[in-house]
Amino acid sequence: MKHLHKYTTLSTMSLSILVAFMTTPALTSATAITPANTASASPSSVAKNRPVLLTGEVIAKDSQTIFVPPSNAAPVVLRNFIAEGSKVKKGDLVLRIETPDSSNIEQLEIGMQQTRAKAEAEVAKLEVTALEAEKNLITAKSALAKALVDAALPKSQISGLDFDKHQGEKERSERDLQVKQLAFDNAQKSIVRKKSDADLELKKQEININYLKTQLTRSEVRAAQDGYVVHGYSKWRNERLEEGSSAFPGNSAGQIIGSGQMEVRAWALEADRIYLKQGQAVKLKFDALPGIEALASIALISNAPEEHNTWGYGRYFRVDIKLPEQQDFNLVPGMSVLIEPAAHINKVNSNALPNNKEMTIEGEIKSRSITSVGPPSIPYIWQYTLAKIAPEGSVVKAGDMIAMFQAAEVPTKLANQKSQLNEKLRALEKFKLEQIEGEKAADLAVAEAQSNAEKASRKATMPKELIRRVDYDKLVIEKSLNSELAALSLKLHTSQARARKAEKTGLETEIAMLQGKIDALTKGQKALTVLATKPGMIIYKSNFEGEKFTTGSQVWIGLSIASVADPDKLFVLAKVPEAQSNSIKIGQSARINIPAANLTVAARVSGLGNVFHSKSTSQPVIVRDIELEFDQMPKGLKPGAAVQAILSTSGAETIVAGAVKK
Repeated sequence: MKHLHKYTTLSTMSLSILVAFMTTPALTSATAITPANTASASPSSVAKNRPVLLTGEVIAKDSQTIFVPPSNAAPVVLRNFIAEGSKVKKGDLVLRIETPDSSNIEQLEIGMQQTRAKAEAEVAKLEVTALEAEKNLITAKSALAKALVDAALPKSQISGLDFDKHQGEKERSERDLQVKQLAFDNAQKSIVRKKSDADLELKKQEININYLKTQLTRSEVRAAQDGYVVHGYSKWRNERLEEGSSAFPGNSAGQIIGSGQMEVRAWALEADRIYLKQGQAVKLKFDALPGIEALASIALISNAPEEHNTWGYGRYFRVDIKLPEQQDFNLVPGMSVLIEPAAHINKVNSNALPNNKEMTIEGEIKSRSITSVGPPSIPYIWQYTLAKIAPEGSVVKAGDMIAMFQAAEVPTKLANQKSQLNEKLRALEKFKLEQIEGEKAADLAVAEAQSNAEKASRKATMPKELIRRVDYDKLVIEKSLNSELAALSLKLHTSQARARKAEKTGLETEIAMLQGKIDALTKGQKALTVLATKPGMIIYKSNFEGEKFTTGSQVWIGLSIASVADPDKLFVLAKVPEAQSNSIKIGQSARINIPAANLTVAARVSGLGNVFHSKSTSQPVIVRDIELEFDQMPKGLKPGAAVQAILSTSGAETIVAGAVKK
């Protein structure tokens, strides 16, 4: 609601809002209006036009909004936030947020290794099963071959009982071969399915890892252009966002102002659109520059209306107004602008400028070196209890305890993870012993298969004339069978070894994952006690309800509960109303009244804010920040103390080129 109230508190513009914006013939340039121009619009035609209310603000034409990056948690802590006013180049890191995604990525990568090892172990076991099925299939084929040899004997040469027996064995062997063939085919299909399922699971985990890596990359904001950084304000705390501040994803944390080219953006009600034309000449008045009138023209009107809640519940057309190319008065983003028809130029009114007056504004003692204090970032822990905190206003040294947080889930999770780790370690030791025994058994199986193959080979070398043809054919079949079984035993040995290795790798990666979780929880548990990294004074912050954090408060991850301010680097931060900001200059002398110390000290203006902004969510009056340095630092000052800055506005001058003084 900033613009609905911005003029109500300003004396210079309180009577100027309800200005009739009459439709004038469209002008092609922002040149000064001559009597001939004003005569072209007849009084009768002007009287027929309905008044239009139009206000706006100065915006940077080539600015980049610094949005707080997206995150799965809210609020987040701002890190590596470039100091306000710093020059940045395209590609420079401007802002980063704390995110637990880095530890999650490590866990997912270990989990991916575990999935791969588990898949390899399962595939190897299925291959072992398939080799066993192939072994049974070969044995069944050999049995059928032998049965066919016996079944080929003529019935006339053997007894009827033996003949029927051989025929029955043949049929049984054929059915057994079909069963073994089906089992072998199923085993082969199971391997294909398992490989496909493993590939899909690995692809899914890879997508999750890439997503988190993208999120991690998006947790940084880099400059898209050269310029200087301007910090924004927290809407719920009404304080400037700085390094270590808490903010919500998607909110604006500031801007990067490029070349400094400015323009005016206004909003016109949907019903007033017909009274506006592109190229129409307008006259601009700035609250922060009393006595200044600048001629400009409407450069662009949006094609469709849109909602603009800060202005009202109606729908508005966006109106961009091009400023004169040559102007010597300084414009700052956020300045309020009143737009009027360029029908005439008011005469100079010297009373509009302040003369020999003093101005008193409210301020606060701040420190230039502030460290935010908040709970640690522990994976999957979102809420903490503030168990202990140093008294507000107390001075701490490096290493002193500032705050202590509690999270009931951490000890429980840590105990569970350690129990699981011990169980997995015992399972690994047991598996190593079983692996040794398995390797020995596999070696014996290979040696036995090779021995059987050698025996069958020697038997098959007997002269064919010395034994029956049926027995000889069976020896040849037995030789072929044992030779194939010996070759299969080697494949089986390799598959079993690969399965044992993959299973061991799976256990080791599971242990590594548990160890990583334990390390993260241990580190987080240690970080629950916040220690001072440098000397400073404790200053409490407020929660969402505006109450200061105290012992027992519930704190969400990403919230800052206090700050440690360096008491040796103090200055005064004050907010001057927009209409009076023109009387403030760098180096201007001032007096700082400190009610808490019953003291008044001399100071000077050392800095002006780079933007105009609303004073607070409850006070939408537009203000500009000013910084004041003490001529001599008084003793006993505390950051956060409220003060009054008394500045003299006598001799304030407004030098303007390309504009008209009122």
